[in-house]
Amino acid sequence: MKLSSESRSSDVSLLTSLFVSSKSVIYHTFKWVSIVSILAIFLSLLLGVVVRYVFSINLGWIAEVPNLVFPWLTMCAIVTAAARNEHIGIELVVEKLPRLPKALVVLAVNGIAMVAFGVMAVHGLDVVEIAGSQRFPITRLGMSWAYWSVVVGFIGLSVVSLLNIAIVLTGGDQFSKPQVSHGEDGI
Repeated sequence: MKLSSESRSSDVSLLTSLFVSSKSVIYHTFKWVSIVSILAIFLSLLLGVVVRYVFSINLGWIAEVPNLVFPWLTMCAIVTAAARNEHIGIELVVEKLPRLPKALVVLAVNGIAMVAFGVMAVHGLDVVEIAGSQRFPITRLGMSWAYWSVVVGFIGLSVVSLLNIAIVLTGGDQFSKPQVSHGEDGI
């Protein structure tokens, strides 16, 4: 039994839709971790200022919150941008290429990125292990908690690169464009 071309194309579009939806889940997950990180930093510093000036007390643990949370904010923001294809890139030449060479460039770049990010995630585990014995002086939390953001972030970037490859291979290369206009249309 042979599948009709319509049936095969609907299977491909369903697969592409699954990959695009997966990138959307990654985007929203990392976006919310970024938002919570910003709020945690802001509220802890605000609390520190209020307590210092109203009660003349210094809460020492307040200074440790940004050290714990800022790496999570940074890595999650990077993954969020990558999941929306809004990372820094020079697309002038690639956008001018015909469809097949353009797809090959996208595949090559994402393949290299996937491997590089995977290697960095593995090496990040070494850093987590080294930092595991170090503790913040007041909260006594392990410094490895902050370094886990590097591992999670690079795994997220590697998965996004893998999804980009899958999207191009299933014919959904129109989804590899940035999802937000950067103002070039109005010029």
